[in-house]
Amino acid sequence: MPARNLDRRSFLCAGATAMVGLGAFGTGRAQEPELLRSYLADLDGDGAINAADLEIARQATLTGRGYRIMPNAGYDFRADVFGRGEVDQASVDAVAAAVTASAAGDLWVEPRPITIAWHYSWYDLLKRPLLEQTVRYLGGDYLSNNPAIETEFNELKNELGVTVDAVSWIPPRVTPTILPNIDEGYFSATNLATRYLALLYENTIALPLTGGRIDFRDGQVGQLLIADFVAMAETFVDARDRYPSRVFLLDGRPVIFIFGSHSWGLNSTDKFEFDRMADVVGVARDEFARVYGTQPYLVGDELLSIASTTSPPSHRVSRTRNFDAVFSYHAANLKVEAEAFEMNEAYAALQRSRLVRAAKAIRSIRSRHSGSRILIIPSLAGGFAKHALPILSASRAAYADYLSLLTRYHEESYLVEQWAGAVGTAAVPAPIYSVGSWNEEFEGHCVFPSSFNLALAGEVQGGFDWGLALRQRFGWNHYAFRDIVA
Repeated sequence: MPARNLDRRSFLCAGATAMVGLGAFGTGRAQEPELLRSYLADLDGDGAINAADLEIARQATLTGRGYRIMPNAGYDFRADVFGRGEVDQASVDAVAAAVTASAAGDLWVEPRPITIAWHYSWYDLLKRPLLEQTVRYLGGDYLSNNPAIETEFNELKNELGVTVDAVSWIPPRVTPTILPNIDEGYFSATNLATRYLALLYENTIALPLTGGRIDFRDGQVGQLLIADFVAMAETFVDARDRYPSRVFLLDGRPVIFIFGSHSWGLNSTDKFEFDRMADVVGVARDEFARVYGTQPYLVGDELLSIASTTSPPSHRVSRTRNFDAVFSYHAANLKVEAEAFEMNEAYAALQRSRLVRAAKAIRSIRSRHSGSRILIIPSLAGGFAKHALPILSASRAAYADYLSLLTRYHEESYLVEQWAGAVGTAAVPAPIYSVGSWNEEFEGHCVFPSSFNLALAGEVQGGFDWGLALRQRFGWNHYAFRDIVA
């Protein structure tokens, strides 16, 4: 993908959520939890916690992962309930305690959360200019049309607990190689059946910009957006009908994340433009449904704009009503003048307060297209840092703490208060989180093991620090081998 488009896209990123939490986890022993969450103890992923799970843990005792792409022989990642890259006696004891509690009816069985990572397919050159390299495949670069690489990616994503791939989608008129790369690489992986697919619509690359914003009074904008929705529907049809991948559905509809939708609307006081925006999105949804069979489930990049105050201005509300859910792409504002932030308690408190404000602001807003409540999908991205812009840095311990803090608020407060009774249904099959980029180091954060992730301070686990922290919180991806069932 041309560097100019990467630059244009990256600098449109307004910001997002960040990190903090418990604090006990470092590179050595964490204090054992009183009781594992049910999905962490469910080592075989069958929904029951019993002797079969304990046997998996016992078989893997005293094995370690190592920090190569594929783990050491004998290591069974399912038994690594603490996300340390090793299975010790404490791991076995924790599973044994969960099995005992389950038999006694003392273990609350809850659905495993759904985790979504952005997956990019624009790598066409093995060697990229210094400081413009994105992800290195540990020892070297890779091509996005290589199915063997995508197969190994899938193995790692399932091990580290990533459920859904939000595959970056750019129309051929802008980047002709993206869709062929997806076909030849992502869709050709031998273990594709273990993955769920959503799309990440790169609309700030796909659509014309005016002063860094998308002007819906421009007839070309509407025409292109509608055409792109038709083409995305075709990609979903391929994923559903031609390949063994599974389409990620919410409310029975394929999920599209829209990067940078907060750039929609050139003039915030022009009601005509926002009415035009709503009309265009309505037509785009209907055209998508004509091809796929159902309308899409749209997730707008609106969390930070709607969280700016508990009473957001009318133009932000109007834009937000085009979506079924909201998210934020990243965990820190990308501003040249910004000072570097350390992921600490104060920073985490700021990110949590943003979620609290967003929850209050969005409570009464309904999608204009479905009439339903608008769901918040929190970002758990590990930071934003890139060459010359070291905005945020964090250790594995701080990131693990942040995951605990934000997910606790989301599951114990927000979902309970605003989605009571909905978790476990088609609307919210389980708590849902975006975890940032899988393989885009240029964006400053990637889950994929990287020994030079600029947001990662004090690497201690061979570049697996972010991934194993996610593994600690969510366990391995059970949904690789069983369906997400509402």
